Amino acid sequence: MNTLREIGKFIGIPQGSLEVAGFGGPRTTSLKMASLLVTKSERSSMQALIQALKNLTPITLEAQIVGSRSGEEPFEPVIRLNACGGIHWRTLIIYSATNGSNDLGGAGGDFTPSQFGPGIYQFVVKRSGISNTGFVALSKALDTITVSARPAPPPPAVKPSILVKSNGDGSFLVGGSGFVPKNATVNILVGDGTLNQNPLNFVVSATDGAFKDFPTGKICQRPGQIFFEASDGRIDQGSQVFSNTVTISCPF
Repeated sequence: MNTLREIGKFIGIPQGSLEVAGFGGPRTTSLKMASLLVTKSERSSMQALIQALKNLTPITLEAQIVGSRSGEEPFEPVIRLNACGGIHWRTLIIYSATNGSNDLGGAGGDFTPSQFGPGIYQFVVKRSGISNTGFVALSKALDTITVSARPAPPPPAVKPSILVKSNGDGSFLVGGSGFVPKNATVNILVGDGTLNQNPLNFVVSATDGAFKDFPTGKICQRPGQIFFEASDGRIDQGSQVFSNTVTISCPF
């Protein structure tokens, strides 16, 4: 390898190595273009190019997907690559017709090219450079990755509803619906400052998720507002489900 023509043929300029390396340009060998491919500089001498090409090591491509080949979005596959010998240009992971990674370098290691949404993906690893045999462009197809959509969270529980009627004498009638359909045990909580004690708790059975006109007895202690709410003990997203809150006045 003593002439620029021989260097150009060895590093693949006539075969389009400039495009493969990402530099672009005509397929006519020039010292500038050969310098870009060998040293990534535009100002190398022929002697420097020949010296750089001596005793090159082979370029190989070993690639595999590490871990699961499927999962829920956003899925992050891990691809393991071997280190590159020779003069490395680019190592890419291609995962669709229009998308791929940036140059991953020649050091090898584990890479996650992106987060992936639902779909089936075929990964192809491409590596290019100059080995001891000249211009090399390698490609390896990997297993497919299947990504499923994340299940939608369950809708929030529908809150039960209560109504409260005053009897005018400090007692009330409570009715409710929307509780657990089968024989629900409902706790009716009554509280606030008109009571000279801790909040009251009444237990009532709901048939088919409802009950009607449960009598509280005379619970008012003095004029003011009291508050009613009820629960059948259901837990939704880590919290107990309560009915609406009914605010009503004590008549005296």
